[in-house]
Amino acid sequence: MRWKRVLAVSILAVNISAPTKAEPVYNQPVYNSVSKSYFELYSPDATDPKKRPVSISGGIEWIHAAKMAQKKTFHGVQGRLAIVNTRQIHEFLRDTFQSAGPVWIGLRYWCRYRKLQWVTGSIHPRGSFQKWGRIWNQVAAAPSGQQKRANCPNSKQHTLGVHYWGVDQGFFWNANGRFKQFNALFIEYPTGKK
Repeated sequence: MRWKRVLAVSILAVNISAPTKAEPVYNQPVYNSVSKSYFELYSPDATDPKKRPVSISGGIEWIHAAKMAQKKTFHGVQGRLAIVNTRQIHEFLRDTFQSAGPVWIGLRYWCRYRKLQWVTGSIHPRGSFQKWGRIWNQVAAAPSGQQKRANCPNSKQHTLGVHYWGVDQGFFWNANGRFKQFNALFIEYPTGKK
């Protein structure tokens, strides 16, 4: 009887395999029914939708990513860098696209005003959905009088583009370095319908 259990366990062990890591899905718009928008993990380097992008001369700065997104259309709808203002959209982007590296979104931080602004021009309200990584958000908890973002350059006119770290790095927001360059961006095509 014992040999039957050992055989059964051995057969199960052979059939159990380690979970496979999902590959990123590039340059394929996918519909999200919550926001009534199509989203795309876009990279000019990804000729094959499943291929990881390589470097394109160091990458794309946030301002150029915003312009690139506006030039794209899908089903006659103009693109923009993605608005990620709900947990549902955040989870949709994470689970659907499995981004491998940093990806720009449509949010930037104004150093002078200490405000976040979406590409639509609206200010991101305090207390609404955010997915900051612990390191970037540590200054928010600083004692009064010391609340200054260490990532901002000396000039208060500058903005910092907001990006996601890849899924392997926790898929958190971050904003650092005025001239940061990445090779991917989340584009949203806000259709308002299916």
